Amino acid sequence: MKLPRAKVWLAAAAVSAVLLVVLVVCNRRTGSLTQRLDRYRAAGQPTTMAELDAWNPPVPVAENAGVLLVEASFAWRSGRNTNLPTIRYPVVYPPPGQAWSASLLNAARKELEDNSDSLTQIHAALERPRCYYPVLRGGVYNGSHRFPLRQAVGNLILEARYAAEMGDSERAVQAIIAALRAAGTLEAEPLLNGYSFRVSLGRIALEAAEAVLSRTPLADDQLVRLQGVCVLAEATNHLGRALVGERVLKLEALHDSYGALLLSSTPPTGWQEHLEAAVLDLGDFCGLKQRDIEYHLDRLDELAEAAALPRAAAPARQRQFVAKLQELYGLSSWLYPLAMQERWRLQQILPTELGWLARLRCARTATAIERWRLAHGGTLPASLNDLVPGYLAAVPEDPTDGKPLRYRPLSPAPGYVVYGIGEDGVDDGGKERGPGLHQDNGDYTFTVAH
Repeated sequence: MKLPRAKVWLAAAAVSAVLLVVLVVCNRRTGSLTQRLDRYRAAGQPTTMAELDAWNPPVPVAENAGVLLVEASFAWRSGRNTNLPTIRYPVVYPPPGQAWSASLLNAARKELEDNSDSLTQIHAALERPRCYYPVLRGGVYNGSHRFPLRQAVGNLILEARYAAEMGDSERAVQAIIAALRAAGTLEAEPLLNGYSFRVSLGRIALEAAEAVLSRTPLADDQLVRLQGVCVLAEATNHLGRALVGERVLKLEALHDSYGALLLSSTPPTGWQEHLEAAVLDLGDFCGLKQRDIEYHLDRLDELAEAAALPRAAAPARQRQFVAKLQELYGLSSWLYPLAMQERWRLQQILPTELGWLARLRCARTATAIERWRLAHGGTLPASLNDLVPGYLAAVPEDPTDGKPLRYRPLSPAPGYVVYGIGEDGVDDGGKERGPGLHQDNGDYTFTVAH
């Protein structure tokens, strides 16, 4: 049965009207992209991959810790049957304060002896003043340095923990400082991937520091050096720089098809994939892609503003930010599918930053407590205020709520925990957070078990 010609024309007109409305609605911010780019450039920030390359210039090879660090890591050869704990596999070291077995000590000794040249090169690399990894050459991200860097940190942690078990406090301290410096070689990398990887490696190094302090007494000058590397790690924490690079990646995505961004980089095969790609390409034509990417850029701008504020203001900004991301549910998930895909990653940026700073400050405070113990016959301070001004200029601020860090002696076991409350805003008395990705309860802790 054929429809009357009038109804066909009416239906066609209705479809055309809908498409026209979509075009008008989706392109009403066309001029905003130009204004945005002008604003970024006025602030001296890159807007293209070529500009980002220039913003992240290489350093002379002779000064570059990255080149030598990667070479030294690749030179490391593990024994076949050592079964050593590493950070690359789900095998854990004995808990802090617990002695190693004889077999583990022998395996660690052999591993370190067999790789003494590589270990010497790793330490030598970290004496170089600057670092550069070619992550953006030619406008293409290259993360090939991540595996050797992770391996280098793992090898340094093995050295630190073995040295602590053997009572070699100087070697243990040097290895912990080197592990934190190795993580810090990523400080200039202008991408969130590099920032997140640095935080991950730094947290592993701080866990090793807990174990070292729990197993061997350190001298005052050694504790001062550990304190100093924690201060340096916080001072070189460049979340804002990473967000600038991430923004450039999103601007570059404007040149890609909507289908490639949302589906995959491979061409569609079946008719369903072809149909989905065609629908997305229509959305690209209508301006949906630009609108989606600009929404994502708005969120990155908000995170950059929060990163520039005093950290005590960050929790409130995080709550506002999460509420903003709630727009991505329901009907908006169809309007901003690209931003919807990355909502969890965006939501975790500020908590990751706050957790990292809290752990650094807890570690710095623990070194001050250890210095107090050395000067007071092994007794613990009654409160963190006792450390001021002799060992701390002031009690460090918990970045989660702006209050001083908390401290609690352990009972009945000897030792103590310094902690900041977690992102849930609840003081759990120094209860350590779980290892899960979505774990949001518990505190950010540094525990010394002796």
